Amino acid sequence: MSQDDLDRQLSELIRTSADVDLPASLAARVADIPMQGQRRRTNRGLVGGIAAIGAVVVIAAAALIGPRFWSTPPVAATATGPVAATNVQVLTVDELKAAIAAHKAGGLESQDIVADVSIDTSRKTEPLSRECDPVGQCEVIGTLQGFDSADGTVAINEEGGVLPPATDSTALQGPVAIRLTGTGPIEFLGHVRSATSGSPTWSVAEALADTPTAADGQVVGVDGWLAGATGFSCGPAPQSPFPPQPFSCGIRDYITPDSRQLVTPDGANGYSYGAPSDGIPVQEGAYGAYAPDPSYGSGQNEDPRRAIYLLRMVAYSGPNCTNCRSWTVVGRLDGSVVKASTGIGPIVRSSAELEQLLTSGRSQWVGKTLYVDGLVTPGTSAGCSGSNLCQIGTLDGTPEKVMATSYTASMLPSEPDFMITGVLAVTVRQSGLEYLGYAGYNTDNSFYFTPAELATSDFVNHAPLMTVVVKGWLVDGGPHSCPAVPGSADLTDTPFEACPDAWLAPNSYQPVSTRGGSVTITAPVGAVRVQPEAYSEYAPSPSPEPSLEPIGVADIPRSGTFLLRLVQNPESGSHEPGWQIVARLDP
Repeated sequence: MSQDDLDRQLSELIRTSADVDLPASLAARVADIPMQGQRRRTNRGLVGGIAAIGAVVVIAAAALIGPRFWSTPPVAATATGPVAATNVQVLTVDELKAAIAAHKAGGLESQDIVADVSIDTSRKTEPLSRECDPVGQCEVIGTLQGFDSADGTVAINEEGGVLPPATDSTALQGPVAIRLTGTGPIEFLGHVRSATSGSPTWSVAEALADTPTAADGQVVGVDGWLAGATGFSCGPAPQSPFPPQPFSCGIRDYITPDSRQLVTPDGANGYSYGAPSDGIPVQEGAYGAYAPDPSYGSGQNEDPRRAIYLLRMVAYSGPNCTNCRSWTVVGRLDGSVVKASTGIGPIVRSSAELEQLLTSGRSQWVGKTLYVDGLVTPGTSAGCSGSNLCQIGTLDGTPEKVMATSYTASMLPSEPDFMITGVLAVTVRQSGLEYLGYAGYNTDNSFYFTPAELATSDFVNHAPLMTVVVKGWLVDGGPHSCPAVPGSADLTDTPFEACPDAWLAPNSYQPVSTRGGSVTITAPVGAVRVQPEAYSEYAPSPSPEPSLEPIGVADIPRSGTFLLRLVQNPESGSHEPGWQIVARLDP
């Protein structure tokens, strides 16, 4: 369900509720939700930067009506989707070395594991602060014992609104939960405890009983079903400062002992959200970040998914949250890809922080794509043409020139009240910043999307120039000849070129096959089409496929983390949307 559909549903719910007498000003905004969602000019919304107004109304609606809660567990749902292994596997040092070597060799996605190894804090390799893989800020805390510094570097991912795991001497003793990546440092998720039975795998009931006494920052591996709900507000906006996850939202996802749906139809109120008493409450958005093969079913339910989830205890006491204790999901142990922890994304810097960063060492950032929360003034594209970058304004509060290509400028609205503001994707140049677009958010409030998610039409109204982070495999149809197409020169380096084909796919896939003297191109399943030049411009180590090299028709698929931008067909009068790769975010 798209965000506009959810907004319409919310609008109808509020308008038809007999118990709510909306003020005239709010009623007018509610009635205009779908249109406001399409023409909103800032990008602080829930999905793809749309409808900050919609977010305000969601909170207002929750305050006026509020979701209805069950006091008893909801009815179990039919088990669907993949079922993961149900035993925690603890790797030995030799097994861990083999796993790290495989990831360093390239081509493997991020993987969460538990290993019987400790972390030596006396050995820290420079730089101590570095980019995570695929994005984010990592701080080095030490090196795995028995490993050299290069391969065994361990860091903590600094996530906004998320408390880090404990790093005292006890917490850094094995077994530990870690995340292996191909190019970034190994991420420390926490010290792992066994259940009271001695098993490394906890049941839902065991973890629930352990909640009052579990040590802060420690991790348990729980075999259970992860379930969540869509379309519900967190409730009235909390007072500042906001408490950290998982206490930052009144609506929670749950780990349950069986397949359980949290939402049921509820007459005039639409839907009721149920908090199961035998389930473990975790952070809102955990499902979208960690469920294997997430699927969003009917009735605002997310289809429950079984796996061994890594849960970390968060014991917190502070403003607006006194003596709070709860589990938060930090990983999954079935060897599959972890899409992203909730809220993780490229590091978002303020304009002042970015200026300080570039002043102290601009050369090391030239060519890199960064996110800045700022305003471009005046942000106009008048007279921008040709192949060179042209200035469209300056980053407010700094001397940084903001520039754009003529293609980028052609997609910026010409209305005098249009503002380039919010979280912006920019590439650092020798003299200024190249504007790429604004940051699009997924339904789990992360920057991450899968290729299949981009292949839908839900994003058409999220233009102009939404950028998203996608991890996938860049594949193309090779340098075979293409027939000349009238006007194709205007479509160069866009996803609207007639041929050759190029895609960002969820898996390694070779679209080219040969038989006799003929060549066949087959599109990968679950892929999104991108511009043909993307492979040569952004694929790591672009190379021809050896088995097909004699006839020169195929390239080796390459994986990476890419920044994609929603663009429009430059042909006059066309509003066809497409996705263009504009940067690769991993080294």
